[in-house]
Amino acid sequence: MHERLLTRFRPPASTRPRVRGRPDGVRLRWLGTAGHVLEGATTTLLIDPFVSRPWPLATLFSPLRSDPAEVARHTPSRVDGVLVGHSHFDHLLDAPAIARRTGATIVGSSTTAAFARAEGVAEDRIVVVPPRGASVEIGDARVTFVPSLHAKLALGRVPFAGEVTATPRLPARLHEYKMGGAFALLIELDGVRIFHNGSADLVDAEVAGLRADVALVGLAGRRATARYLPRLLSALAPAIVVPTHHDSFFAPLERGARLLPGVDFIGFITEVAEVAPRARVLAPDYDDIIVIDPAATRDAALAER
Repeated sequence: MHERLLTRFRPPASTRPRVRGRPDGVRLRWLGTAGHVLEGATTTLLIDPFVSRPWPLATLFSPLRSDPAEVARHTPSRVDGVLVGHSHFDHLLDAPAIARRTGATIVGSSTTAAFARAEGVAEDRIVVVPPRGASVEIGDARVTFVPSLHAKLALGRVPFAGEVTATPRLPARLHEYKMGGAFALLIELDGVRIFHNGSADLVDAEVAGLRADVALVGLAGRRATARYLPRLLSALAPAIVVPTHHDSFFAPLERGARLLPGVDFIGFITEVAEVAPRARVLAPDYDDIIVIDPAATRDAALAER
């Protein structure tokens, strides 16, 4: 029923250039929702990984559990860092389990840290980011947590605002995954600067002066934030813009992407062309890989997995 009600998402062919072979560069794979795998020559990072994707009724009425089979199917076995921009369930649910399984360092707010402890992640593998933000080194990557805002999606309000200070009891319910503060991520890896904006809002003063080769732009709630794309893209001046967090996340990845209600994907592409005409939009489907050439980001290639 859920799938019949939502539009099957297939990125426009013009946004999916393909090349032959396996070019060198930083590799970026969309996990659905705001999740991504980022692989450099020696360092692998996960951003907001959420692949368990419980069905709507289970999400509403049952405690939420990370699905080990889905995690193993869709995420790498070797991970150096798990980065969490904010702590709603669709960003955090799988992150602690992945960190515990792989021995990766998990980085996020005090709320993210509380859930990581509840999952049994070792304390020396948890990095707490204060509200003012911080920079951390993970392998060959430098990651800066940039203070940000969450889009006001629920009748002009941020859903499930607040923090979790004590170690929660797992499994937790949807409303217990408090936002815990919102961060954008600026990741510098192998000569490439990637900016991840996991929710459709920002703090202008925090992005002023930053630059990125690639902007991963969260779309859920885009229309609730005044001049969202002009403000973000004029500050970052990216060569490549990649949409994220525009799919419905209540069905397994194998069933294909479906647009969230209210997402105007073609309108997004049109607006990017208007406000950042030199930027190129690359819109991957699940499991597509964007290969970013650090020497020429405008020649980034989309290669089949």
